[in-house]
This record gives sequence, structure tokens and C-alpha cells, in this order.
Amino acid sequence: MAVIAPFAGLRYDALRVGDLGRVLAPPYDVIGEAEHAALEERHPQNVVRVELPRGESDARYAEAARLLQIWKGEGILRPDPGPAFYVYEQQFRLPGGPAGARTYSRRGFFAAVRLEPFERHVVLPHERTLAGPKQDRLKLMRATRTQVSPIFGLFRDAEGAARVILDSAASVPPDLDTTGPDGGGHRLWRLTDPAAVAGLTRLLDDRQIVIADGHHRYETMLALGPELRALDYAAGEAAVDFAMMFLARAEDPGLLVLPTHRMVRGLGDFDFAGLRAAASPAFDVVDGDETTAQAIEERLAREGMAGVVFAVRVPGRAQTAWFTLKPIVDLSALGPPAIRKLDVTVLHGVLLGPLLAIDEEALAAQTFLLYTHDTAQALSRVAAGDVQAAFLMNPTKVADILAVCESGFVLPQKSTYFHPKLATGLVMYGLDGPAPR
Repeated sequence: MAVIAPFAGLRYDALRVGDLGRVLAPPYDVIGEAEHAALEERHPQNVVRVELPRGESDARYAEAARLLQIWKGEGILRPDPGPAFYVYEQQFRLPGGPAGARTYSRRGFFAAVRLEPFERHVVLPHERTLAGPKQDRLKLMRATRTQVSPIFGLFRDAEGAARVILDSAASVPPDLDTTGPDGGGHRLWRLTDPAAVAGLTRLLDDRQIVIADGHHRYETMLALGPELRALDYAAGEAAVDFAMMFLARAEDPGLLVLPTHRMVRGLGDFDFAGLRAAASPAFDVVDGDETTAQAIEERLAREGMAGVVFAVRVPGRAQTAWFTLKPIVDLSALGPPAIRKLDVTVLHGVLLGPLLAIDEEALAAQTFLLYTHDTAQALSRVAAGDVQAAFLMNPTKVADILAVCESGFVLPQKSTYFHPKLATGLVMYGLDGPAPR
């Protein structure tokens, strides 16, 4: 199924830039203006200058390419001497939550993965993409001829064969050990042992890869391959026929998906009492005294084990309303079984769509709804009267994500948020030359 290969990554030289944590950045799609400025201030060669070049015109892509060439010429960025898989571990803390603050560790590896159209069911998407970000990434990669930030993929490893290889690789001192701008730990090992490389390669040979994050980058590279492939390379034999992906085991306990709460705004006739009444055929609706983020998250997690449940907060109400889906409700109209069991499907298909008229067209236009992964932030927006209601929900389970994708479907919009984002700047992948081997 999936074809993966080690590759010679382009990496920062610590002797030239100092602390490597100062040149890392989040991926382009989560960097705001304030953070962009802070990253530039953090180090003059921070990768954000290439990953998200400033400017309104297309000249910014040429500037990113120019910087990349200067940094390579000055030895700030150097290609590794030979191919490798790159084992990567992120350590991070998640404040709050049902069990309070907790430290997590997520481990996987960077590999070159042969690009496959989605219809071949080798690499699977889990969400739809937008045209704007794909055009941006296309122009950047076309100019730089480099994949700066990785795509995040998941694969099944129920028997633990990949875990054994990765744990063994991480049993020695890392090639890189630093703290990134997010305060999280980043450790990297070059894996070149032939037996270990062959083991991971064989393992993925009969597996599918589900894209967790980076759909726009993947689809951009699918389009870019025929354009950048040199004439002396057949299809499948050029570097641009592959993409750099971080591959994580779906069973990794550090694989954390955050909920994406919905906040309603701008509905001219929003009436919460009316909503409760209209929802009663499908939901048991009761009031609860939980008002803090932790208390709400604890109850969501507890009651979510038995079925679909939402906590709803509205301005001016001291209590939290709890909407619990009745087991007798027929959900067959929402789609195949793998999709209709999802909390987000029920929320949109039974509540927001039919009862509040927030339909697919409104979702595509991104009207009437705001999103947040932070329960406390949602509660704050309600208390300030910035929104008309907050629908708080449990995160989508990794097993459910894989089940939907492996069934040939994609999840509803804003169903997942894998936390944290992968760091950009650890390893880059050149798009010129022959395919990695």
C-alpha cells in the first residue's frame, strides 16, 4: 500500500544558529501577526521567514526562495550526508481538563511518502480543503522547490511493531533536544540502521495512511508533481513524487485530539427556551450546576462514555443545560454508521441544522458560528455576551476518525484538532532530483 523511503533532510546547523529551538515555528495556518513578529524577533533565521513570508503580492514567494538559497549558501541550512528516517518526539503539557494539567509525549517519524491520489485509498483524507490555502502553498513550493513543513499522517500499529523500532531508536541520546516557541520539548533522532529502516518500510507497505493535518499541503504536492518533475525522471521516480510526512501510530497514547466547540452568533431570532422545547423529542434536556471549564469537561467525558451529550451555555443563565441524545432517535438520514455516530454529526444534523437553520451553505460561508478548542475561552465569550450560545462537546476519538476515513468518507467540517501542531523547521524536504531511496 503506502510506499515510504528515508531521505536526506535539509536541516539547520546548530553551530551556525545556536539554540535550534529559536529557529522553529508552528505551521503557517496557525500563525497570527503578533506571533509572526515574535518569531522573527526570536531569531533572524527563524523558519517563519520562509514558511510564511510577509507581503501581499506574489513577490513574497520569491523572497522566501531567495532567503532559502542564502541560508543554504552560508551553511545555515545543510543537507544531511545521507538518507534517514527521522524519529521525532514532542513533549507538551495540556492545562486543565478532567484530570488537571498533564504532560504528554507523542512519538513518530519523518519519512518520504509516495504521493497517491485519494481515489487509490492508500493515503486517505479526513476533511475537505479550501482553494485559497492550496494556492498559497503551491506558489511557495513552486518558488522554493522545497517542502518546508511536514504533513501529519496516522497509521495503524495494533501489534506494536513500529513502536518497538521507534522506542529502540529513541533509547540513545538524540541528535536534537530543544524547547520550541510553544514551550514544548522537541527531540529528534536520525535513524539509519538498515534493519530498522527496512522494518518500518515493510510495515507501511500493507497499511493505509490517514492525513491528520496538512491536507492543503498534500493536495498541493499532488498538483505540483507533474509541473516540477524534470524531464529525465519518469513518474514515480522524482523527489517531487514524494512528500515529507510525520507518521504516528494511531495507538500512541500521546495522540491528543481536542474538541472543537461551536459558538453561535448573529442569529436574528435566537431563542434558547424555544430551542430546548424543539430539541426535546430527540434530547433529554436538564440543567446542571457545572459552570467551570473543568467541571463541564469532567461531566462531558463521563457522560460521553454512554452516548452523545452536549453542554450548552447562554448569556444570563447561571446553569448549564445538558442535551443528551435519546437512544431511540433514528440517525440514518445523517449518513453511514461510521459518520452518524460522531458527536459533531449529531450536533449539526439534529440541532444546529434543523433547529437553528445553520445549514451546509452557512457552514461553507463560515457565518453564524465561531470555533474554539478552549472550554474556558468559550465560557468567557458567553459571559461577555459576545456570542448567543456555546455548544460544548467531547473530542472526536481517533478510532472514529480512522473508521470514517477507512470507510471512504470524510468527517464534517471542524471535527478534529490534533494537539499540538508539529514544529516547522526540524527537517525540510527538497523537491528537486531523483526519488529518495
